[in-house]
Amino acid sequence: MKMNRTVHRATEILKLLAQSPEGMTLTEIGSELGLPKASTFDIVQTLRKTHFLREMNKRYAIGFMAYEVGGAYSKGKDLHAAAQPFLAKLADELNMAGSLVTYEKGTLNYVIEHRAIGSIVSPVASSGMDFVHASASGKSLIAFMPEDRQRKALSLLTFKRFTDRTILNALDFMEELESIRRQGYAVDDREFNDLMTCVSTPIFRQDHAVATLTLSGLQLDSLAVVGVAERMMDVSKIISEELGRDS
Repeated sequence: MKMNRTVHRATEILKLLAQSPEGMTLTEIGSELGLPKASTFDIVQTLRKTHFLREMNKRYAIGFMAYEVGGAYSKGKDLHAAAQPFLAKLADELNMAGSLVTYEKGTLNYVIEHRAIGSIVSPVASSGMDFVHASASGKSLIAFMPEDRQRKALSLLTFKRFTDRTILNALDFMEELESIRRQGYAVDDREFNDLMTCVSTPIFRQDHAVATLTLSGLQLDSLAVVGVAERMMDVSKIISEELGRDS
């Protein structure tokens, strides 16, 4: 049977970028695979518009649809399907921006982003590496990783300063992770954006954190944070139970 050239090129691009967590430019993709510039542009833009790829600073990397398709073999219920209705309902009730976030090779992947009407969101791309340490999502995911993955994740952190509240060294970050494990949730208290507070709670499958649920709002006080976190932990537990069924 004759192989469709465009489909074959698309799969080659996906395989290439699966090995490049920092992403590649159009020129780099075309050069690596020996593809014409016009063909590379057309295929990459199609994959981006269908969310198999995502763009960040003119570099392209694997998008959430590729993550979903690639994870379809997993036992138990699909992460996206299990989390989406709970995330949307909770974000709408609290009038906050909601996200479902995963971690892969030093990068945060925003699998779902739900913006409640009237909610305020931080101007950040739907993926990222340099702000992992300054995000509730990043801290939550790293805190509940197996030790070997956690050591690797820690080695990839850059501790870039975003605000006066940003954690800037490994020792303070490790202390933060210990606090997160004790209380069961992570907080970005204006560490990435001076105006934003984010709360994040882990979602587990078979005792391993596979994602984290995150809500963001304007400068929440400490009492509000605790209330939001308690609601989120209840929802994360339900999602984790959904994922664990039939697994």
